[in-house]
Amino acid sequence: MDKIHICNWLLTRRCNLTCDYCAIVKDYDGKPEEYPDINHYINNEMSSGFIIETLKKMKLHNRDMFHIFYGGEPFLREDLKDIINFCNWNNIHYTIISNCTPVVRRNLFGDFLNEVEYIQGFTASVDPIDELNSLDSIGLKTNFGKKTLIELKGIVKDLVAEITVTKENLYYLYDLVVELSSHGIISDITFIDIAKNPYYDFSNVTNPKALLDNDEELDNIIKKLYENDNLLIHMPDLLPIMQCHVKATYDCKLEKDLRNLSIDADGTIRMCLRCRGTESPKLLATECFDEAGCLNPQLKENMINDKLIYCKLCNWPCVMMSNMIGDSPEMFGTKQRKVAELIHKEKRNK
Repeated sequence: MDKIHICNWLLTRRCNLTCDYCAIVKDYDGKPEEYPDINHYINNEMSSGFIIETLKKMKLHNRDMFHIFYGGEPFLREDLKDIINFCNWNNIHYTIISNCTPVVRRNLFGDFLNEVEYIQGFTASVDPIDELNSLDSIGLKTNFGKKTLIELKGIVKDLVAEITVTKENLYYLYDLVVELSSHGIISDITFIDIAKNPYYDFSNVTNPKALLDNDEELDNIIKKLYENDNLLIHMPDLLPIMQCHVKATYDCKLEKDLRNLSIDADGTIRMCLRCRGTESPKLLATECFDEAGCLNPQLKENMINDKLIYCKLCNWPCVMMSNMIGDSPEMFGTKQRKVAELIHKEKRNK
């Protein structure tokens, strides 16, 4: 049965960084003619009222739906506090994903924390790096991301480091997860993904050679991570699935069950986070649910049409995650997450 478990929001396409591997915040080579340019998204950014109206309908559809607030950089929205306050007051589950660079930290630790009652979930980009890479854009995000997560302990309930693994940084992954776990921070591990055609407008990586190899090195690291019960890893049962599909071969099967939704910065629907499609954006997010929270059947039809034409598979774990939740709802309450919640409770009681 179709039921949305995870909603990805591109709250804005504005960002204070222009990372080489990201196509969300800039126009890219080979962009389809029918795709809007970046100025369209900046000039037609959905309002907080539009977002809140959609959240109300989603709450009726599935009160346990999890919302991931991406950008661009969400903290560049002055009304982010209004969106988060609405989620807090209505028990809507969410995390905010940020690059945690200095301009963001000024907003976060300044007015934002004073104007929201609390932050339920905060996710920072923290990639494995060595000292040689600590001064590039990835190293910048990693250093400030780690610093921000540590400083938010006791303030935010659900602290997560989003880790993107590449061939270059795989060697440093295990030690990073150990370090983060020692601070009570959960690691959400993903593998580098690629744009398999120009309609995959999330990633600017196009060379299949950039993908990891499912070799002995990866196998050993995955086993070490999976078998260490002291590590805080978000849904560790995803790791072997991700390993199987490290070459971006995962089929979400949305034509069978629709479990994920992705919303672009202008309020239109994306076929998925990776690929915008052309039929899916004909619907606005507010049109996907009726007043009772029931799904608009046109939504799935449009997404299926896009999938048949544009989808060449991926290895994005949010789809794997929602499929696991749909098949086994108890999977979302992993031992690691419960441990993290106990750590937070203990700190708060002190």
